[in-house]
Amino acid sequence: MAAPSAAASIALLISLGSIGIDSAWAAESPAPVNAARLDNADRDGSNWLSYGRTYSEQRYSPLTRISADNAKQLGLAWYADLDTDRGQEATPLAIDGVLYVSTAWSMVKA
Repeated sequence: MAAPSAAASIALLISLGSIGIDSAWAAESPAPVNAARLDNADRDGSNWLSYGRTYSEQRYSPLTRISADNAKQLGLAWYADLDTDRGQEATPLAIDGVLYVSTAWSMVKA
């Protein structure tokens, strides 16, 4: 895989048209991620709390609003430059409406 020629970016795809996902669903004050919350992550489809989403690390989302039938309606809604040409290799975490990304040099962006 070729290295990126410009600063690395992350992108978030959201629904366009009929899917109707609201991009402004961030909580006012995110709840802490503790052992109890991680133990119940498989029942919480709206958050991606850990590397594989749950302790079983299946990386499966139970959300159903995006399907094979409407995926072609997705488009780029947002992106952020991450100030580096180094690769981004960690799983982004989505917690209470905030997307957390670890970048090169042990930095975290929210």
